[in-house]
This record gives sequence, C-alpha cells and structure tokens, in this order.
Amino acid sequence: MEDFEYDYIIVGSGFGGSVSALSLSKKGYKALVVEKGKWFEAKDFPKTNWNFRKWLWMSAVRFFGIMKLSILHVVIISGTGVGGGSLVYANTLPIPKSTFFKTGSWSELNNWESELATYYQSALKMLGANKNPQFFDGDLGLKKVAEEIKMSDKLPATNVAVYFGEENVTADDPYFNGEGLERTGCNFCGACMTGCRNHTKNTLDKNYLHLAQKYGAEILAEHEV
Repeated sequence: MEDFEYDYIIVGSGFGGSVSALSLSKKGYKALVVEKGKWFEAKDFPKTNWNFRKWLWMSAVRFFGIMKLSILHVVIISGTGVGGGSLVYANTLPIPKSTFFKTGSWSELNNWESELATYYQSALKMLGANKNPQFFDGDLGLKKVAEEIKMSDKLPATNVAVYFGEENVTADDPYFNGEGLERTGCNFCGACMTGCRNHTKNTLDKNYLHLAQKYGAEILAEHEV
C-alpha cells in the first residue's frame, strides 16, 4: 500500500478548515492546512481600514491584507490569512432563536435546535465567548430605539469571542488548561474588524488551529490551491 505524507489536506484555515484540522488531528490523522494568506502577528495589523495595503487582499496590486472582496452579482467578503474570516469578522456569536429552527422545509427533517445545541455550546467554549460588558455609541443608539418602541428587553448584550480580563494586562492561557496562548485583556479599541493588535480577540489561530498543531497538524501559509 502506498504511503502518503498526509491523510487529509484541508484547503483554507477559516472556521470549517480549523475545526476539521483539530477534529482530524485529535483522532490521530496527519492533516495539512493550506492557506493562501499570511501568518499575522498583532504588529502586522493596520491601525485603520484606510491602510488598504495591510487591510485588503488585492494581490494584483500587492495588497496582502486580511480581507478579500469578491465582486460577483453580490459582493462577498472573505478572510485571508491563517485564521480566515475570524481575523476580520466582528466576533459576535449569537445562537438563533427557536423560530429560526422552525422556519422553512428544512425544519421538517429534524429538531435542529435540539440536535445542534451541544455544538453551539462547544463552539462558544472553544472561541472563549463572553457577554460584551460595555455598551458604546452604536449600542446606546439601538438601546434608545428599543426603549422608544417598548422592546428594551429584546436587546441583551451579545456573545463575543473576546478575552475580557484586566484591561491591557497579559495573563496565562485562560481557556485550555495551559495548552493555549497568553491573552491580553480587551482595551475596547474597536479594531476587531481591522485585526486585533492587543492579543485579545479569540481568532482561530489562537484556539482550534493552535491546538490542532499541538496534535500534529501542519499549516502551510502563503500557498494557493
């Protein structure tokens, strides 16, 4: 029987790729994750989204940032970099209301709310989800509108993949019994979507991918399939 260097090759290091890498490597398979974007450190992220070279991915003009715009009939935003879309998304992690699971023909196939409940909880734990402890201008604006239409009880704080420790203070891994990386308390700079420069946002390179590497998975950045 022919021997192969890898059991599985995973294209892309976003949410699907990172979860697959960890699941497979924990089971003993040799997995390779191929990502066309770069490995990013905190110092590599731009301070503003006007710094297109560091923020956008437009390889034709040698912009190698964390966000790619694909213009088709609609504009599709995707992440580029080890960690995929987690580098550039707003890191909000809502669980859909019951009505969502009961909408459409797919609801007739299964009780999806019950079926998926444990997976939502597992993802929230892996991503270090916490309730946002502070409201800022946008939140306060929504709160005012909610109060005016008598729906203030429908505006809970959102789950976000952020480490809310002591502000700007670096602590040992708070999530994975010492197997994870150091995290620094959020300073509410608001730069989640341009790339967190504070080691605060729980992007995939700090959880699923980091742990997958500990189990033997390899990540090949700056290579396109």
